Amino acid sequence: MRNRLSFAIAGWFAVAVAGCSAPGGAIGGSKVTGQLTQKGGGPIAGARVTFCDGASAGSKGGPTAITDENGQYAIVGVKPGEYKIVVYKMSLKKGAMVADENDLEQIEAAGAGVHVLPKKYAAVASTTLTASVKSGSNEVKLEIDK
Repeated sequence: MRNRLSFAIAGWFAVAVAGCSAPGGAIGGSKVTGQLTQKGGGPIAGARVTFCDGASAGSKGGPTAITDENGQYAIVGVKPGEYKIVVYKMSLKKGAMVADENDLEQIEAAGAGVHVLPKKYAAVASTTLTASVKSGSNEVKLEIDK
């Protein structure tokens, strides 16, 4: 019995590690780098950039990165294909306190924060940002309206 249990745990662990080895669970995919900027403005720091393909278009999942202070992002393990790109940035309301483990949607639903970029970029159905990812390295610069 112990051997079966050990094997089951080892098998589960291998699946969990393989699934988490790259953003979006892709192994051996492409690398996408770029910068998020605002038209007529500068870089946008602290925004979540998510590449949504046909399989993840109905969910909020997909390869994701957070932009740095220069609006730069990098995602490794993106499968080649066509993507719609969702961009989301949360700002906490004055005096709001949240737990570290809360995600952006939980913070917004609790009324502690608000999405600060144009709303059309926050959903797959309305975003106008797209990219075609090829094998290897890709650069995808994103510019959004104010």
